[in-house]
Amino acid sequence: GGPVRAPHTRALRARGPGLHADRAMGRDSRPPSRGRDRSRSRGRDRRDSRDRSNSAPREKKKPDDYGVDTLKITDDDAAFILGKGGKTKEKISRVSEAEIELFERDLILEIRGSKLERRRAKKYAEGVMAQRTGPVSITEDYDDGDLTMLHVPQEAVGFVTGRAGNFLRTIEEEWCTLMFFCEVGAGSRNRDYEKLAIFGSVRGRRGAELKVLSAVETKVPGFYGRIRNEVVDRDRGKDNTGTWGTDTMTFQDDELSYALGKQGGTRKKLERS
Repeated sequence: GGPVRAPHTRALRARGPGLHADRAMGRDSRPPSRGRDRSRSRGRDRRDSRDRSNSAPREKKKPDDYGVDTLKITDDDAAFILGKGGKTKEKISRVSEAEIELFERDLILEIRGSKLERRRAKKYAEGVMAQRTGPVSITEDYDDGDLTMLHVPQEAVGFVTGRAGNFLRTIEEEWCTLMFFCEVGAGSRNRDYEKLAIFGSVRGRRGAELKVLSAVETKVPGFYGRIRNEVVDRDRGKDNTGTWGTDTMTFQDDELSYALGKQGGTRKKLERS
C-alpha cells in the first residue's frame, strides 16, 4: 500500500507552488468582481465618448457669398486637372480653399466656395490646363493678392524644375502653393530669364520663393545677393494682421550646418514652430 501513496503525495506537493506562483503573478482564479466590471465598463464608455467628441469633424461655416460655379472642360483637360491619383485637383482645392468636384462623364468642373475662392480655383484650373498646350500666359488681372512672380535665370530653370517637374511639385506640397513657368502679357519670353508664377498664401509664397532661390544660388552663385532687397521688402504687411515681414540672419560656415540640421530637419522644425 505504501508505494502507491508516495507518488500521490509528491503530485500534491508539485501542484502547491504553482498555485502560489499564480497568485504572486496576479493570475487570480477567483471569479471576476461585478463591481470591477462595472468600473471598467464606465471607464471605457467615458473614453469612447471623449474619442467620438474629439474625432467629430467641425463643419466649416459657409461665407455669405458662398456659391457654385461650373467650368466646361475637354476630356484631355479632365485628365490634366485630375492629375495622378487626383493629386492636382486636391492641390487646386487646397491652395484656393474652394471645394472642387470633377464630373468626368459630363466633363464639368464644379467649384464651390466664396466669390474669391471660386475665382482663384477657376484661375488655377485654367493655368493647369494651359500647361498642356504650351506656356501659361499671365495677365495683370491674375493677381488677387495671391501671386508672386519670380525671375529665374535661364541656366537654373532645368535645375529648379527637376526631372518631370518633381522639384517644383515637392515645393508645392511643402508650402501649399501652385507653381508654373509662364509668359506675362503678350510679349515673347526673355532669353536670360524665365518667369515663375507662385500662387498661395503670403507665407506659403515666401517659403516656396526662398526654396527656389536657394536652388538657383547653387547654379548661379551671387544671384540672391543682387535681388535680396526686392525679396525681403516684397509683401511687407500684406497679411491679415498687417505685421507680415521677413528678417534675415547671417551665419558663419560652421553655424550653417547646425541651422539646417541633418537633411534639413532642423530647418523644417523651425519652420513649423
